[in-house]
Amino acid sequence: MSIHPLIRFAAGFAALCAPIAAAAEPSPAQLEHQQASVSTSEGLTLAAYISRPRGASGPLPSLFLTQSVACGSIAPRKDRLARQERVALAANYALIRVERAGTGASEGEGCDALDYETEVRHYREAFDQLRSHPWVDQSNIVVIGSSLGSTVAPLVAQDKPVTGVVVQGAGALTYFERMMLFDRLQLERQADFMPDAIDREMRRRLAFHYRYLIEQKTPAEIAAEHPDLQGVWESLVGTDASPHYGRPYAWHWQAAEQNWLAAWAGLEVPIMVVFGEYEQFESRHGHRAIVDLVNRLRPGTATWLEIPQAGHGLRVYDNPLDAYARNNGVRQPELFVEPVAAWLKRLGAATDPSP
Repeated sequence: MSIHPLIRFAAGFAALCAPIAAAAEPSPAQLEHQQASVSTSEGLTLAAYISRPRGASGPLPSLFLTQSVACGSIAPRKDRLARQERVALAANYALIRVERAGTGASEGEGCDALDYETEVRHYREAFDQLRSHPWVDQSNIVVIGSSLGSTVAPLVAQDKPVTGVVVQGAGALTYFERMMLFDRLQLERQADFMPDAIDREMRRRLAFHYRYLIEQKTPAEIAAEHPDLQGVWESLVGTDASPHYGRPYAWHWQAAEQNWLAAWAGLEVPIMVVFGEYEQFESRHGHRAIVDLVNRLRPGTATWLEIPQAGHGLRVYDNPLDAYARNNGVRQPELFVEPVAAWLKRLGAATDPSP
């Protein structure tokens, strides 16, 4: 497939700004890990993992991960490196990960029963406990959010001693707006494209989402009360993972109550927002809202990185339709890893108290 020339420019520019050893593909063996535990206020024990470049000594600047909505384990793997692990290696940071309640070695009912506000609280309690780990420089911790975990990131960082926040894959619009724009992208980019039906279908979805997210009614209640909205739920992306993205209705209802823009306004630390040009799930405007707000309040403290032709998972595609269908995506992790690591290195140098 052809690669946009801006991609080559972005990679080259990042390398010039902060030369990060490029050569061989990094290996999972380059990281070492320690398992830790977190005690939550309701008495659960959550598993956590602290990772750092092998051979490092003393506390390191650290990344604290708020993961995507999907109910998957974040435990380190021997066969591949996660994106955040690559960043930690390139920037010489430690990486702090917390296994959600009911996932992996963590206690609890399960991720499919974990609501939004409880998840945020668990992260905040984990932050307080894990920042004292001997591998972690507690004066230099950056929260890094992935996908819808990027909405959690500014809430976790509130009133905490963080030195920065990095997010990718979610913006600062309301969850209601996010879902409407997500649905719009689905209708415009799906293979079964019917432009004459988009207007009618968007009106149905707007009415459905208002009852679902604002009035907090279940899909079954909506279908019973509004026969004209039957079939909307089944047509939405993510409803095949019961009940919705694999998370309870309460997760989505509580997400719809959050004021994410206000949360970003309350963070007086440098932030970096990463957006893929062919993003399938979140609007460009939602991402830009963070940067534009922060730079309006505190000029120059927000950094924008747009990766040309990248989809939500940051694979590179020929066009937006291929990105939506996830056809023939090319992995180029360096387009994310190198500029983010360079930003973290500058941030770490700026906050290092040593002479």
